Amino acid sequence: MARARIGYIDQFRGLATIFMIETHVVNALLLNGLRESFTFSTLDFLNGLVAPSFLFVAGFSFTLAVNRNGDAYRKFSPELVRHLRRLLFIMAVGYMMHIPYFSLFKTVHGSTSQDITAFFAVDILQCIAVTLILLHLLRVLIKSDRTFNIVVWGLFWFFIVAAPIVGLFDTSKVLPQFLGQYLNRLNGSLFPLFPWSSFLIAGAIASQKITFEKEGRFADRLILTGGALIVVGYLLYFIHRTFFPQPDLFNYAPGWFILRLGILLWILKGVIWYESKRKLEWSAVKTFGRESFLVYVAHILFVYGSSAKNVSLVDTIGRSLNYLQCFWIFAGLTAAMFVVAYVWSILKKRDYNLSRLVQYAFISGILWMFIRNPY
Repeated sequence: MARARIGYIDQFRGLATIFMIETHVVNALLLNGLRESFTFSTLDFLNGLVAPSFLFVAGFSFTLAVNRNGDAYRKFSPELVRHLRRLLFIMAVGYMMHIPYFSLFKTVHGSTSQDITAFFAVDILQCIAVTLILLHLLRVLIKSDRTFNIVVWGLFWFFIVAAPIVGLFDTSKVLPQFLGQYLNRLNGSLFPLFPWSSFLIAGAIASQKITFEKEGRFADRLILTGGALIVVGYLLYFIHRTFFPQPDLFNYAPGWFILRLGILLWILKGVIWYESKRKLEWSAVKTFGRESFLVYVAHILFVYGSSAKNVSLVDTIGRSLNYLQCFWIFAGLTAAMFVVAYVWSILKKRDYNLSRLVQYAFISGILWMFIRNPY
């Protein structure tokens, strides 16, 4: 049971990772003239499921980790502290990818107000890390399982229902940028907590359900629940577009969230079914899933570049390709990312201590260059 569960979660995360690469390639390189077609609108909608998928799986894994570690994750144990430290590292990487200059001196002394706003913008790494830290802290503070579940359900609905109101609130006038960027998209954040954290919390709730139900029964309920959410979400979204046509509110509409959550449940059902039929201990998709963080960072740097001025697809190619050309770039980049993920997974499996040493040495080298770089 545990192996199968981890298997289909790795499959789910792996699929999201592969389509994440495709999404960023298309967004970065597809001709502007092709972006007005029905084909692009359909593809854009499907690609819009990538971020919710990552959040949903992160929440699903949260409950699995809490149940697997038992009391260790219900108090500030060494195991929990190590996990929280990893989440803070993920959060820090999210900010470092927005650093305006690959130089501490120039970042401190040469950053404009626009640079600072962009630096504090919340991306998916910060959203995942902060939401998981919140859930872990609540799990430590709330000893009763029943009370904890009530609070989690409350947070789930809070991030959905309050999103349209929070989405109109200009936080820059009353809150420090570091905090305000977590609330809405008005100042450049792509994945603020409202409503994106609800996808992660939904994953935690779904994982809790499967813990106390038979897997087959839970999987069957995914079809009905997902279908109902899709219908309700579409109706709410239609009503919202009809009576509140402001484009800035669409991404905060409850229907927008509920529709996508229903689709995620259907995808989860499909992945569970596939995993039950194949039962593969290893697959390329699972490798992507297990090394999704590494693949995320590596392919973002290759597609969009960084403050280190590395060669990027955006700078060298730009929006100049058709769909077929984008596909070949996507295929080549996916193959390259698989090699990176596979080699890293093998190194961790064969010599975990060496892999940690490599990781620390690489991070130390980057920080050293960032501190020493004068420009």
